[in-house]
Amino acid sequence: MESYLCHHCSVAKGHLQSVATGSILATTYQLGKYLKHSLPDPRYNVQSVFDSISTQQYTSYIVSSALSGSVQFDDQGRTNIIWVAGNPTGFEFRSGVLIQPQDAVKVVLSADTAKIHAFPQASTTFSAQKCSSCGATAIA
Repeated sequence: MESYLCHHCSVAKGHLQSVATGSILATTYQLGKYLKHSLPDPRYNVQSVFDSISTQQYTSYIVSSALSGSVQFDDQGRTNIIWVAGNPTGFEFRSGVLIQPQDAVKVVLSADTAKIHAFPQASTTFSAQKCSSCGATAIA
């Protein structure tokens, strides 16, 4: 079962301090994920693509997520960060066709320095969740 921590509890419990943002393209896995989420490719049935191919902007999205996001522990034991940006972050494509803009960022595998990566997502795919530590809203 998924669980969530608000930003305050995520920081207090050390889940955001260890986010490796210095070498986000250090592995071939990370480079592949960066390319997947930078350029639309009709081979993907569903693909989210950032609004910029700049590695500086990509890094900025990961840093902003770590500075302001909430933590999600998903059903597969992964630690992810969800940050609702409040402005466009990218677009969703289906088979190469633009579907809708995205206004949030999900940083996945944030506890694994060799696999951490991010992609844009629509904030409407998230719902308000209670922090499993303090009961505050974890995702807003």
